[in-house]
Amino acid sequence: MKTGFFDSVMAFIEGVKSVIDVSGAVQDTISGALSNGIERAFKRIRKPLEQSLMKISFIFVSLFFIVWGAALFIDDFMPYRGLGFAIVGAFFGMMVLLFFQERETE
Repeated sequence: MKTGFFDSVMAFIEGVKSVIDVSGAVQDTISGALSNGIERAFKRIRKPLEQSLMKISFIFVSLFFIVWGAALFIDDFMPYRGLGFAIVGAFFGMMVLLFFQERETE
């Protein structure tokens, strides 16, 4: 009787081992497919992403110079040096706050 029980336990252990081996192979296949898919998707979106980042950086640099010029222009009319920069900074600070407040309500 011990031999039959021992043989059935060993058969069960070998069955579990084969399931674990199969699941490891499946896991390797899935991870390989995922990594290949991610790599292909990254290669596909890399050029448009770089172009978008370049456009955004040019827009921010242009906006910086426009704001700087506006601050210098306003600063020429103010009695205290730097007051134009403070006014333009406060204006754009309020615009940012309104922008984020509007996005929170959506």
